[in-house]
Amino acid sequence: MTSENTPKPVVPFPTHGVDPRVALSTAIHAAPGVYAVLVGSGMSSAAGIPTGWQVVQDLVRKVALSQGVNPNDLPDKPEEWWSAQGWADPRYDVLLSALAPTDAARQALLRDYFDPPPEKGGPVLPTPAHDALAWLCGTGCIRLVVTTNFDRLIERALDRVGLSPQVISQPAAVTGMIPLPHAPMTVIKLHGDYASAGLRNSPDELRTYPDEWNRLLDRIFDDYGLLIIGWSADYDIALGDALERTPSRRYPTFWTSHDDGPREKARRLIAVREATTIDTASADEFLVDLTQRISRLDQVATRRNRPTPLRSYAFPPEQTTAPQGWAVLPLLQLSVVASVGPANLDDTGIVQVRHREALVQALRVAPVANGLRALAAGPAAPANEDATGAEGPPPLVDWEATPGGHQSDMSATYRLGGDAQVGVSGLVRAVFPGFGIQGGSVTFKLDMAISIPRAVYLGEAARLLRDGLVLVTAVMPEVFAEILPFHAEVQTAEIHLLAANTDGNSRNRPNNLLERLDLSLFGSPTRAIGQSLGFSARVPGPLSEREAAELVVEALDYVMVASGYLDPRIGIMSLRSELGLPAPE
Repeated sequence: MTSENTPKPVVPFPTHGVDPRVALSTAIHAAPGVYAVLVGSGMSSAAGIPTGWQVVQDLVRKVALSQGVNPNDLPDKPEEWWSAQGWADPRYDVLLSALAPTDAARQALLRDYFDPPPEKGGPVLPTPAHDALAWLCGTGCIRLVVTTNFDRLIERALDRVGLSPQVISQPAAVTGMIPLPHAPMTVIKLHGDYASAGLRNSPDELRTYPDEWNRLLDRIFDDYGLLIIGWSADYDIALGDALERTPSRRYPTFWTSHDDGPREKARRLIAVREATTIDTASADEFLVDLTQRISRLDQVATRRNRPTPLRSYAFPPEQTTAPQGWAVLPLLQLSVVASVGPANLDDTGIVQVRHREALVQALRVAPVANGLRALAAGPAAPANEDATGAEGPPPLVDWEATPGGHQSDMSATYRLGGDAQVGVSGLVRAVFPGFGIQGGSVTFKLDMAISIPRAVYLGEAARLLRDGLVLVTAVMPEVFAEILPFHAEVQTAEIHLLAANTDGNSRNRPNNLLERLDLSLFGSPTRAIGQSLGFSARVPGPLSEREAAELVVEALDYVMVASGYLDPRIGIMSLRSELGLPAPE
């Protein structure tokens, strides 16, 4: 393999010329959590719940009847009777105050519309569309729902799949909410919840939003892709304005419509957002179909959800210079690296004290640390001539901040043991964009220095590499999850073996990879294998211990064949057994 540091450009998924349902399902499946769903009154109406305006009309009728108006004298549009009295636009708060003077009475009145008891036709159950949306949320494909509805059908459907979302129904709650990228599930009820005060429904109330809502919507419509279901755009002026003013289009917008298609206001927003329209028979039909499409993609992904070997790698160890924190290059260096992205300087957070403390705590209990300690319990060897008189290697007591490690708000590095002149040592580094040559991703790296008088057994090395892969692909990304971009994922993992023939200080020394690592189970190479071996793979996400073990076996199989070993199968079978892996089918 050859080293390659140039990041590959990210190509957006094309939607033009593609069936819009295929484009949508593929886009959501490829980037789970990146799309938000905007749910309008159409979904609740299908469940038998009246729209907000229909509730206002019925409340106006109740007010008229309470004032002695003959029901037969009321016009078909009771708001016309209201206006004839010289009153301003009918508002929920005014109507409810007139009909129900206490909070308990108001909630009881509204409950008959949104959650009626059995004697009044209840309960109102989530529709197939609500259940399908909840399934999408349960799989992690959707983590944010924005709705104009007052009812709790979305929350009820989410509860069926075991999700308890944070629900934001008041502008004042925005300040204290969990940031959207870090919340497992969020439901934002722009116009309120029927059981709470402050419902928004009249034309005046829908013409403008509080600043908290506007700032939140600006972030959502800028950062997320958008799927719009059951929203006509006819009445919610402030919501339409928020869609229209969003400065960028990071991800596509998909807009569902049925019957005669989108009306004038919706067509204008579709043009501004460059949205893709999807014709549907109903929200039920559309969302059920979407779940089926994504489920099929899941089945395909399950079959393909395994690491893919790459022809090049980006993070090989230095062969002539010791890493910061080590005084020399060890006789044998084992390295594992994971890249997490996409990430850049502007969308990653700052490494703070709590992240460092969490990292050290995780390193203390990491299995790879115990593996290094076990190896360090035996005899040690010097890595260069200057270390021959050393009293012995320092004990591997605890992880400490690496001396000279360039600690900063973009980098954290810790060391277990000494400076690699004698015996065993470990170096861990978390490097965020903007530091050194790194860009486009965050890297988590573990370097293991092993200078002992014997060759390291293949099983010993494989277990260290396995546990190291779990550390850099699963443990460390979790430690720093708070400051990683919400859309960033583990992208690649690399394994490197190095027996450098220099000590890192411009002095040559006799050293050979075959003398430092026992590869005899693979037979004999047909040519010199050099001082280093490397392997890189695109990985589907954090690796479990089993997945990491499989990747180590695949890596060693690959590099043995690439290095001239004619038939490494016996060694691979032995290695699988030692790692507790079943024989391949």
